[in-house]
Amino acid sequence: MKYWQKDRNYRKYQNEDGTFRYVIIVDGVDVEVPIDVYQAYAQADRKERYGYEREDRFLLSLDRMAEDGMHLSYLTGQHVESAEDAAIHDLMIEQMMDVMLLLSEEDRELIDQLFFQGISARELARTIGVYHRTIIYRRDKVLEKLRRLMNE
Repeated sequence: MKYWQKDRNYRKYQNEDGTFRYVIIVDGVDVEVPIDVYQAYAQADRKERYGYEREDRFLLSLDRMAEDGMHLSYLTGQHVESAEDAAIHDLMIEQMMDVMLLLSEEDRELIDQLFFQGISARELARTIGVYHRTIIYRRDKVLEKLRRLMNE
């Protein structure tokens, strides 16, 4: 018998002649019911158990959200960026634009095509006539150079 069957309050018994009788236990008393009532009751019980089993995985609590770094405003779709975050974001963009001027024209063009124009590395490789991996290698080198320049 499975673990959940021990706690359920309905049973199906096989009679000696091979037929079945269906019982729902109400206040400790076995009440024999027709098969359709038994099946409906069993189905409702399965749905309820399934809901409880899934509930723990999908339960959202404010404490759990705080631990995960998720704010309630993200769930409501009304996230408003704080003034501090907006200022930091603007400063980083300004710094990035200044650093971009330190790159070679070829590197700036690569970044522009990949990130601002939305051209894929494969598509750019076909256009220029080089291997796809060459574009990926150049992109990674330029991004590393940008990271170093941003941290100076």
